[in-house]
Amino acid sequence: MKSYIDKNLQAGETIEYKAHVHWCIFFSPVVLLLVGIHFFPASNMFEHLIGIVALPLGIFTLLRSLYMKIGTHYVVTNKRVILKQGLLSRNAMELMLTKCEGLSINQGLIGRLLGFGTILLTTGGATNVFSYVTDPIEFRNAINAQL
Repeated sequence: MKSYIDKNLQAGETIEYKAHVHWCIFFSPVVLLLVGIHFFPASNMFEHLIGIVALPLGIFTLLRSLYMKIGTHYVVTNKRVILKQGLLSRNAMELMLTKCEGLSINQGLIGRLLGFGTILLTTGGATNVFSYVTDPIEFRNAINAQL
């Protein structure tokens, strides 16, 4: 089964670089699940309440993060930058490389240490955001190599 990206390549267009959503999006859900599992069986009412709240919240955020990881694709072709999000519903953004005016990378300390960041791509006065990109410097270099 072909992916959205493969189905929508133009004639003569080739994929030059694929970036992925970084695994750090699973940090918060795992912490919530661990807190929920730890406190759920507690005999103390307050601790048990923490477990009752944290466990379903952890499950929900884990499913949301998994959906994001599976359904998000960042691709640089020789003609466009493509961002596709979603599995059941789809939100796709395609930016022609010839229209790209500015590109910046935001990386905090944790992002620098773990190798992820946010890319902001400016086209025609609009800023497009690519979040949790694994190795954003490499993604930026792939875009610049095509310009």
